[in-house]
Parts: sequence; structure tokens; C-alpha cells
Amino acid sequence: MTKILASIKDENEAEIMSKFDFDIIDIKNVNDGALGYVGDNSLKKITEIFSGRTLSVTAGNDSSPLTKEQLRRVELLEHLGIEYIKIGIFDNNLLQQHSIFLKSIKKLSIKTVGVIFADLINNEQELENILKLNYDGLMIDTVSKNNQSTLDILTRDTLKFFVESCKKSGKFCGISGSITPTKFEDVLSLQPDFIGLRGALCSNSKREDIDSMICQDILKNFKLINQRIYQEVV
Repeated sequence: MTKILASIKDENEAEIMSKFDFDIIDIKNVNDGALGYVGDNSLKKITEIFSGRTLSVTAGNDSSPLTKEQLRRVELLEHLGIEYIKIGIFDNNLLQQHSIFLKSIKKLSIKTVGVIFADLINNEQELENILKLNYDGLMIDTVSKNNQSTLDILTRDTLKFFVESCKKSGKFCGISGSITPTKFEDVLSLQPDFIGLRGALCSNSKREDIDSMICQDILKNFKLINQRIYQEVV
């Protein structure tokens, strides 16, 4: 069945989310673009709260991952036992640099997730080019956090093509980007490996602060729809 990822921004939200059984906890600086990095010190404190849980970390908003800082960062994440690192694919003209970066860290056990942005995709050919990269998995998100969701920007056929292409190439895949509970059925019917949430977990969906009551309702709703769709498929 599809897993659910929840993005948090700091230690306070980590304490809240530690009480809920989200499959993946994603650590990001939500006030710094699409994939802001929380910083080494904050990251270390958060990982201590989530001992034994599956974690992912957004690695920053650099147009190219091929930097000394990014290489240092991925080695730190490996040392901390982070399972996933999310790397933004902001510029399709720099795919070769992603390829070189991935080769340089292939001996590490951390899983790499290439993040594609719905509002930067022009056609399916661009998706096909990205699929050729040796990322362990790919996910679709949005650069602009203006409440326009990935499902509003991309057609269902394009999202279906993305999910099916990832599975054919042996990559896991995820869909995020202003996903709300009203869109759970549409997203889950595509059968991605995971969906990612942030705004839907916050008060008034403004992405500012996680709300524990909302988290509880979201999980309950997600599990019911996920189970039903899974049973329909099998």
C-alpha cells in the first residue's frame, strides 16, 4: 500500500509528530524555498527524537547538487542514519551534474530521491530524461507553495505516466505538492509508493505550524481510503 510522508520544520514539531505513526518523517526548512535544509545542529537534535523511525531530509535549493557542501551534507546524513535524501531537480539543463553527483556517492547506503517540480515540467520528454538518472526514487512536488496542487498543474495522464515509468525503471515514486484530504482518493488511485504532506497537517493549511488534531484526522482518513483502494486493486 501507499505510505504517507509528513514534513516537519523543527524540534517542537518533531515532538508532536513522534506521537503519530506516519511512515516517513521528512525534515525540511519550510521557510526556505521548496527544499530548504534545516541545518546540521537542528537536524541532529531532531534525529535524536525519532530514534528508530524512517527519516528523510531535504538537502537545499541548489540548482546543481555537485558542490562540496552537498557532498559533505550527504555524508553527514549517512552518518546520522537518515534513510532518504531529497535532491531538487530545478534545471533540466544540469542533468549531467546530477549524474556525476550520484556516481560520486554510490557507495553510500542512503537512498537518493530526485524531486521533480510540477510547475517546472513542460512535457513528458523532460520526465523521460530525468528517469534516466540513477536516483533510487523520484517524487513530484511544487516549487510555488500557493495552494495550487500538483494535481491542479499536471493532468492525471501525466501523473499516471510518471508512476508507471518509475515502476518500470525500478524506482520508487512519490507525489506531493499541496495535497489535501479531498484529493487523497485521486492520488492514491494512481498507486504511488508514498504521498507527501505539509500544508494539510497545519492549522488553516498555511504551512506554518503542525496541528496535532489535524494530524490525527488526516492519518485516520488516509488509512481508510488507502485500505479501500488497495483492496479494490488486489
